Amino acid sequence: MKKITMYVFLSILVFPVDSQTIEKVFQTDEIVHKTRTIYESPFGIYVDEIEQKIEIMNGNWDGSNEIHIGTNQEIIPKDNVQAAWGEVYIKMDDFYIGGSASYITIQKSKKIINEIKDTKSGISFILKEGNGYIVYYVNDKGIPRAVDTEGRIYENTEAIAYLKEYDEQKYEQSVQRATELGLADRFRNNEVLVWGRTYYSTVDILETYWGKSPYIISGQIQYDAQGYGYQCDFYGKKYKSFLCIVSPEGERINITGLTDFSNILSTYEDGCRFSTSMYVGFGGNIYYYIAGEEYTEVFRIRRTWGEPDLYAMAINGYTDDSYGKYVEETLAKLSKAELRLLRNTVFALYGYTFKSEDLKNHFDKQVWYTDESKTASDMTLPLHRQKLLELVQAEEAKR
Repeated sequence: MKKITMYVFLSILVFPVDSQTIEKVFQTDEIVHKTRTIYESPFGIYVDEIEQKIEIMNGNWDGSNEIHIGTNQEIIPKDNVQAAWGEVYIKMDDFYIGGSASYITIQKSKKIINEIKDTKSGISFILKEGNGYIVYYVNDKGIPRAVDTEGRIYENTEAIAYLKEYDEQKYEQSVQRATELGLADRFRNNEVLVWGRTYYSTVDILETYWGKSPYIISGQIQYDAQGYGYQCDFYGKKYKSFLCIVSPEGERINITGLTDFSNILSTYEDGCRFSTSMYVGFGGNIYYYIAGEEYTEVFRIRRTWGEPDLYAMAINGYTDDSYGKYVEETLAKLSKAELRLLRNTVFALYGYTFKSEDLKNHFDKQVWYTDESKTASDMTLPLHRQKLLELVQAEEAKR
């Protein structure tokens, strides 16, 4: 394991921007931008939000480097990942699901199970399927497709049929949403992908549908579990870098400038090389790195926009800063049922076994949840999540 030879920030640096706070959580010269013929490294990112670990992939070189958010620890080199072209990786059990604008990979350890090359906007969402998972996407014409972690391809009719089988209530909500959008016939004919309140398609098709594009670039759209869409556009000093967030209603709810918060983005002139990747968690937390020629910066933006996301709140816990104020304000607005669900979401992160039928049914449908036969006594919560539990219980006692 390599020691960090440069760890500039002894505490997380925070930069408030409107309703978001951009946090620089790590900086190191042990990871730098490299090129070899047409390839570059690093490229690709995975985040274990429960354990607060960020894995920065080596791109077309095998392996990765793992860091821990907010701690002055060693960088851990890992060699259990085979190079596959993906800007973002989602790790589900033993599977790595890699996504970029035109490419989706399913791999287990170093074995590539399938490669999808007919997508134009990346991964739409992931559901459970059997003992594995099923990944939904659309092709360049916006037609729904899916691939499972066994490598099996689902054409549009079968892909939409599985949505109804998986969650009939949400499927009916999707039918209603498709009707509101004027897409009912196309949804019934399995020609468009609507799930929950979100219409998933390519940037070009969404631009035509909404009349103007809510997004800022063509290519990959990352989504959280609520169906909010995310894009980042990174440039050096001459051209500005932006984060774009789009609601399920197709409205651009935020566009945030990123240039001023990165030493690399704000100083690199034309000709300087750097690489970036962004990861959006199931609850909408955003993580990204910027790897320059001398060092790499890593950033986090915790979810505070749109409807409160209970998964994101459980992940983030309570911290005594601007995010903590958001938590306090949000808890005061949640219903008693929502407070109960948030409290149990914290336990669900660690594989708690639910005896209550309604909670069991709810969490069994959450793609991030695995029943590991855990009880409360099996868990040792980190302080920020323990503090959240205490605040939730105090709020519940008032109701």
